[in-house]
Amino acid sequence: GDALSAIWVSLRRGVIGFLVAVVLGSALGLLVGRHRLARKAFRPLLAAIQSLPSVAWVPFAVMMFYLTDTTIYAVILLSAVPSIAMGLIGGLDQVPPLLERAGRTLGASRTQLVRHVLLPAAMPTYLAGIKQGWAFAWRSLMAAELIVSSPELGFGLGSMLSQGQANSDMPTVVAAIALVLAVGLAVELLLFSPIERSLLRRRGLTAGGL
Repeated sequence: GDALSAIWVSLRRGVIGFLVAVVLGSALGLLVGRHRLARKAFRPLLAAIQSLPSVAWVPFAVMMFYLTDTTIYAVILLSAVPSIAMGLIGGLDQVPPLLERAGRTLGASRTQLVRHVLLPAAMPTYLAGIKQGWAFAWRSLMAAELIVSSPELGFGLGSMLSQGQANSDMPTVVAAIALVLAVGLAVELLLFSPIERSLLRRRGLTAGGL
């Protein structure tokens, strides 16, 4: 009977954390991707952070923010932002220099160049980074909810999983795992897959675009 409430609590946290991660990761990706000094300083660090298991951030976040929602959001951001940033950096690296020169020749300002030339050209790889960022955000959220649980924080899917384990309640554990998978599958099918198909179709990379 707690399933819908738990899904709502976790999905709300996941969506809010993911949207903030998209904003921060995109800004960081543009900074690192467009400036040579920032690239040398931060790209290896982002790649290293990206490989760090999300659960490793939980003790750090707990010590910084205690048992609060901020702790959970911090874990989401630390896990998702590097993936989104690296996706945009990789996409910018694949943009042909001719496109940027053409934009400058046509009088595009720096902001217009980013908005109308670089981001659209980098979109396939950037979208892959965003998808990976969501996957990392969702996984890190579950890890945080498993460890950081208290009545004040609400009852999410990770809390349901933790409670089932504490009570040796296998049906609850299996149900929580199934719900975590179901939410992840629903987001993929209802959000990312249509966006990806539309992007590929506009670029003539699918049968529908011919």
